[in-house]
Amino acid sequence: MRKAALSLAIIALALPLLAAAPAQAQAARTWVSGAGDNANPCSRTAPCRTFLGALTAGKTAPGGEINCLAAGDFGPVSITFSLTISCSAGTAGILAGGGTGIVINAAATDVVTLRGLDIDGQGTGSNGIVITSARSVHVEKCTIRNFRFSDFSAGIIIEFTSATIFLFAADTVISDKGAGIIFFSSGGFKVASLKNVTITGSTHVGLNVASSNVYVNVTKSIISGTGGSAVLADAAGATANIDRSTIANNGYGVAADASGSTIRISGNNIYNNSTGFLIAGGAFIQSDLTNNTGGSNGGATVPNAALTKN
Repeated sequence: MRKAALSLAIIALALPLLAAAPAQAQAARTWVSGAGDNANPCSRTAPCRTFLGALTAGKTAPGGEINCLAAGDFGPVSITFSLTISCSAGTAGILAGGGTGIVINAAATDVVTLRGLDIDGQGTGSNGIVITSARSVHVEKCTIRNFRFSDFSAGIIIEFTSATIFLFAADTVISDKGAGIIFFSSGGFKVASLKNVTITGSTHVGLNVASSNVYVNVTKSIISGTGGSAVLADAAGATANIDRSTIANNGYGVAADASGSTIRISGNNIYNNSTGFLIAGGAFIQSDLTNNTGGSNGGATVPNAALTKN
């Protein structure tokens, strides 16, 4: 009798602990595959089917990483905490026809890295990557294409927000869309660094620095085939620094289109644009006289301010 009472007491003590135990611990690294299943735990041997599946039910820990085992369509997805999505094993696709590929709405201290993704709007998508909040976003070795819902459907867009956000993009191609990259801001600072980024086939604008306190640095990149402006600064306090890049075969090459906007250019090839330079009253395009220009007709033929070369 005493043994039975003791057993019941042990069970009674254990029940709260068993009830409190989580169904599944969060993993620092999870996996997806085109042949996976979102009911799986997203381990290497039992991968999930989509990025969203790897984030639901707390499968991937904040600050963790999602990897791809094999090619597949893994999106769209919304990211709300520090996360790395890194895929190099075949095509890591996100098909976003009629919508947005990736939305990043994380905390002001969070860092998000996207690597090796093919984000396809299928001709009707709204935007490739929309950033509303994060400390910094890294886009590396990605392809963003076919977002043509409107002239303002962008490959990457930072929306109106008062947060300070840093964007780093490298070795990435953004093609066949309304706009390449658009930077808005309603406060704080937006700072972007683009290296070896190709922006082609924009119907409206290639790179749009559209608000005050936005600073964009472009190095060793190509902006070509834009119906409107390849580089557009159209707000007071908007600043773009373009270095060792090619700006060719666009409607407008470099356009400082608002009083108080500034574009600095150094060592670029600016060729065969319908209008090479557009400079509004009170705006500045500064050059250190190391740019190569030619074949552009109409508008200003040279920058209107010197950029000191030390």
